[in-house]
Amino acid sequence: METAGRPLRIEWFMLHSGYIRYFGQAIRLLADDGHRVHLAFTRLEKDPGDARLAHDLAASHPNITVGEAPLRPRTDGWRPLAGLARGLIDLARYIDPRYADAPALRARMARKLTEHVSTARAVDPLTARATLRAIRYLQAQSGEPAHRRIVGALAAVERAIPTSPEIDAYLLDHRPDAVLVTPAIEFASTQVEYVKSARAAGIPTGVAVASWDNLTGKGLIRVLPDCVYVWNEIQVREAEELHGVPRGATIATGAAKFDEWFERRPQWRREQLAERAGLDPSRPYVLYVCSSSFIAPDEVAFVREWLGRLRADERPELRNVGVLVRPHPQNAAQWHDADLSDLGNVSVWPRAGAQPDAGDARADFFESLAHSSAVVGINTSALLEAAILGKSVLVPLVPQFAGTQSGTLHFRYLLHENGGFLHVASTLDDHAGQLAAALEHGDDQAAQTRRFVESFLRPRGLDRPAAPILAGEIERLALVRPAPARRTAGSAALRLALTPLAAGAVVVGGAAARRRGGSALEPEPS
Repeated sequence: METAGRPLRIEWFMLHSGYIRYFGQAIRLLADDGHRVHLAFTRLEKDPGDARLAHDLAASHPNITVGEAPLRPRTDGWRPLAGLARGLIDLARYIDPRYADAPALRARMARKLTEHVSTARAVDPLTARATLRAIRYLQAQSGEPAHRRIVGALAAVERAIPTSPEIDAYLLDHRPDAVLVTPAIEFASTQVEYVKSARAAGIPTGVAVASWDNLTGKGLIRVLPDCVYVWNEIQVREAEELHGVPRGATIATGAAKFDEWFERRPQWRREQLAERAGLDPSRPYVLYVCSSSFIAPDEVAFVREWLGRLRADERPELRNVGVLVRPHPQNAAQWHDADLSDLGNVSVWPRAGAQPDAGDARADFFESLAHSSAVVGINTSALLEAAILGKSVLVPLVPQFAGTQSGTLHFRYLLHENGGFLHVASTLDDHAGQLAAALEHGDDQAAQTRRFVESFLRPRGLDRPAAPILAGEIERLALVRPAPARRTAGSAALRLALTPLAAGAVVVGGAAARRRGGSALEPEPS
């Protein structure tokens, strides 16, 4: 691979080490090629077990190091002002007419911003009231002209906010050949600071998008990097149309997270898996894959309703089929005391949920998928993994989850009419008929499923793993000549106008710290 003629120094800013699940193999390949990769985390762990991913990766290769990401200190008055501007633009993006049927996404962003304003200690009461009014105003807006006007105005505020001296100094000290940022699109993300500082320093920058819902269901890429790495051409279009990223700057590499599923083969017999999971080994089973708390906050009640419908069916293949319920690793608490024993051959396993990162946890998940006769879920990435394995994947459209099924843009890509692989039913009766057919005949649209898997997860060919492609594109990033950071008289004037507000935020934040007995120097939690 052509690089700058020497081993590269790559600085990869990650919100937390859970993102190693998406990019770990690409990082290893970069290190194997002799490059030094430093992973800088805003916080090491979001969910239990995340920290182990970082420590294991660093232990696996001397060229991989980990550390804390620099942040603006709380004494920097631009910090609260930037947080408000970024939160507002993240909400304003949902004014776009494409989100007219996605009220749950807009409501989630409004809720996050409201909570932020209510708890931010450096926001004075007058600013808080004005921001809350702005939130209500944005929630009531819709249409392309309003979207373009408001997002444009808030983008101007972002451009006026200066770079962080602490991050500038960090990059000057580390002197990377390229800067990567993941995910960059979380609510009011501070990660925009790394892109801004790297651009100001003339360092090539890239944003690595982790998952299929990131560009449509979270915040905006507020400052454009040199490259954006995505899974597929759908996301190339999303980056251009929703985030303003020039088409040539977005690169579809495939979904590295799923590379292993294309090569892995079952090691157990179905009977072994059934016994391990607590099912009747003499019968086939359906795997129900649970969703996150945002998608399905009360999934236990629905699963009980769904199972009751199957057990009441006149067809013995549905009345007697085994059902393995796999809790979502980030939404497993609701299953702790759930009792489905009155519904026959059913098991909740693993009851506490498990991240399938490696070892037994990964094997359990894979074997559960591989030996299932069909897979059912609401809206989760496990549906994609089932499609890779050629399973018949069924989704009942549920009224209580409408906002997080058809009310999300990424779910629509999986629908049959859009080239997807889902067997969707608007009633449980119709769903039961689809499931009975799948148990008898398998997937009747296997060819379309395979085409979708290739275009969505491996656009450069089913036989080409995505991680090496991503690693190669990151190596090429160091050869990019960055566009100079744009400085205009308008931005300079707006910065001058905003400076008193930033200075006032320091005073407000210091007073709040004294009232609470804290320090204005207190760092951002990690």
